[in-house]
Amino acid sequence: MVLRLTEHRNLIVLAALALVLTLGACQRFAQDTLPSPTPGPPQETPTTSPATPTPTSTTNAVANRIAYVGYNFDIYTITPEGTDERRLTLQDGLYTWPIFSPNGDSVALSSFSADPLGPGKALYSVDISGNELTRLFEDAPGAGPAIGPRIPHYGAWSPDSNHLAFLAMGEQGLSLYVVPASGEEEARLVTSGSPLYLTWSGDSQSLLIHNGEDLLRMDMDAPGRLLNLEADSSMYRSPAWSPVSDSIAFLESQGSVETLYVARADGSKRKPVTRVQGTASFLWAPDGNRLAVGQSLDTEDPFLQDIRVIDVETAEQRLLVERPVMSFFWSPDGSKIAYVTLSDDDVALQWRVVDSRTGEDSKVVDFQPSPDQLTLLAFFDQYALSHQVWSPDSRQLVFSGTLTGDADEASQIFVVGVEAGALPRVLARGFLATWSRQ
Repeated sequence: MVLRLTEHRNLIVLAALALVLTLGACQRFAQDTLPSPTPGPPQETPTTSPATPTPTSTTNAVANRIAYVGYNFDIYTITPEGTDERRLTLQDGLYTWPIFSPNGDSVALSSFSADPLGPGKALYSVDISGNELTRLFEDAPGAGPAIGPRIPHYGAWSPDSNHLAFLAMGEQGLSLYVVPASGEEEARLVTSGSPLYLTWSGDSQSLLIHNGEDLLRMDMDAPGRLLNLEADSSMYRSPAWSPVSDSIAFLESQGSVETLYVARADGSKRKPVTRVQGTASFLWAPDGNRLAVGQSLDTEDPFLQDIRVIDVETAEQRLLVERPVMSFFWSPDGSKIAYVTLSDDDVALQWRVVDSRTGEDSKVVDFQPSPDQLTLLAFFDQYALSHQVWSPDSRQLVFSGTLTGDADEASQIFVVGVEAGALPRVLARGFLATWSRQ
């Protein structure tokens, strides 16, 4: 596949290509390549977000809400209709990258400072009903951010919402920690290294870790022990753990050939699913019976060349998409896959949705991503496990940035239906958004 790079391509797409080429070639989270959120200073008062919070609900859990980073770097939640906006971060400071807990009663988030090496970087959990920040981890003085200048951590809740696994810059460099959501215990160091990716088991008892070329497993009942599953490969990022069983998916290098395997959680009973040329990304369907797989023949190519859905029992493959793919995401009901590609005229990015059974493919909207949205898209196989772009009913998408041809250059939060003819709606000005899982 040859990418169409024309002299008319928008600068946002060029930035996307440069980011993914730079980061993807070494397969690690970068610290220096992401642009700073613009326009406006960090403390600018948002035009669509109130400075004072509305009263919170009397129940802990929330359903069908969106958390987003506002233009003043506070964290808000809001309904998909744009009503009942609530500010979660009542304390002074700069906050970013909200992550809903699976049960919907908490949001994890990071604080940061204008100086990437300055103080103020910490990981928090916020109870939805009380707006109280619980500090889970504070970076050591002088430690740099783990992901980018304004992305100090990557976090992923355990499925039972009791723990948070996260990446931060530790004494040994990029490091993986686990901490109880209560904040009553210190964060525990699991391992250090780069690149470093992770996924939780469905029962919240284990972590699958891709550290460099090594595939490792850590069990919560034996946190000081890392089991090496003896499956070496640097041609993928995040391993995948079935949401409904103990099956895991990973690549293994065998000479010049990469094979995608499904195996038991201890690495045994390996079953080859497909051969891969170049690099690959893969995500389990919510039903645990299928894998969506994209591959790139050229390791320097910032886009995958296709999306295939593979039945893990029969190894039957269905080619769904055959065009440049930057990222893809299963809908919660498993009926559809949303993916990001180039716009028809190559001047922006484009959301599209394909039916996972019939292959029916349709355009949703052209857009230019915010810097944080771009990070999420570039590392979608990791962020798909922690940040939800789909609504719980599989009917809408949330994203941040600007629309093609929009005179307002400020980054905004949009919600758009995936049915034909749906128009995106602006919820607020902001840099990043994620949907609750229920």
